[in-house]
Amino acid sequence: MLRIIIIDDTSEKVKKYKELLCEFKEINPRNIDVAVSAEDAVQKMQKKQYDLAILDLYLPLRYGDDPSPDNAIWLLRELSDEDSIKMPYSIVGITYCHNADPKYRDYFSNLLLAYIVYEQNNDEWKQKLKNKVEFLLKVQRSIQNTEEYDFDVAIINALETENRYVRKVFGLEEWEEYNIPADKSTIYYVKKVTHHSGKTIRIVTCYALQMASTASAALTTKVIYNFRPRYLFMTGIAAGVNKDDINLGDIMVAEKVWDGASGKIKTNEQGTDIFYPDFHELPLNSDMCAIIKRLATNRELLNNIEESYNATTKPQTKLNVRLGPIASVPAVLSSKMEIEKIMSHCRKLLGIEMEGYGVFFAANNSAHPRPQYTCLIKSVSDFADIQKTDNYQDYCMYTSAAFAGHIIRNELSY
Repeated sequence: MLRIIIIDDTSEKVKKYKELLCEFKEINPRNIDVAVSAEDAVQKMQKKQYDLAILDLYLPLRYGDDPSPDNAIWLLRELSDEDSIKMPYSIVGITYCHNADPKYRDYFSNLLLAYIVYEQNNDEWKQKLKNKVEFLLKVQRSIQNTEEYDFDVAIINALETENRYVRKVFGLEEWEEYNIPADKSTIYYVKKVTHHSGKTIRIVTCYALQMASTASAALTTKVIYNFRPRYLFMTGIAAGVNKDDINLGDIMVAEKVWDGASGKIKTNEQGTDIFYPDFHELPLNSDMCAIIKRLATNRELLNNIEESYNATTKPQTKLNVRLGPIASVPAVLSSKMEIEKIMSHCRKLLGIEMEGYGVFFAANNSAHPRPQYTCLIKSVSDFADIQKTDNYQDYCMYTSAAFAGHIIRNELSY
């Protein structure tokens, strides 16, 4: 999809440009805007990013003024100097005046911009403009089809407080807000950090607008589309389900995730409604599984993470890492009966949370390039029962982020 602006006050030429552009099946006529003066063009380019601007050299500053090539040069200078104006990816200057002062052609040439002489009885200008459009369309297709990653790591969270601990783990300084003009609903933070090998890696992190899989799936899709991360992590808090196997504060890593609410409800012969699950498991990459299993035995690492949390409110048990199945459900649970229903379908279930399945599904089904690894790391802040409290949430947000931080800095290849 090319977005094009024609900057010309002559209706006859505008009509011919549109006819030529609409010969390309990839170009939607609704994506062709027209500006009739230099100031009109500025107003439109402040609001929209264009791929191509077709700029008439003899242009009025305001509609109704006399046209002058100085106004086109003024517009180019405004594009260069004013950050509020979105610079088109490509600009083509066109003039019907054969005897225009060479200094204007030189100005375009110095900026490496195309400059075409429009002749009413000669189609050479048409071919040159077609060549430019074909080039831009090919560039756009190449960008869409490339398999190259951009950012090294993306870390997403369901809550702003979880995301704050992610930024804290990598050092609160030097994070920069990353503005995406077409996406005002999410705040992205980017930073360069040093890998243990000495390489510089680029990280982007953000948090969802609300909890649950739908919001996190949408966020995951946006992150992959905008940043093309090689590795994708989600950290935060979750509920453990078996006090005999896992302790408060322990770090859970999903060996596989599944949608705990997927299935159908049928009424049996006794009139009782029964839930029949239809779970679709999404697994963790086997290479990442091997990394997690090895780190789970690294007592020094886990002790360091535990001891580096400097607040007093934390569990009495030693910090451990557990690798196993985690279920995603659409609501916060504090019901032993509901937990037992879910556990009846997976006896080795580690924990329950609300976002992981959406993150894995979005990553597994996104446009290429997809993340090489997607990893869900959440620490046990409660057991989803009537004793559920918020006492250890901060500790769990920190430990899950710190464990992910160690993997990112020390275990992955870039």
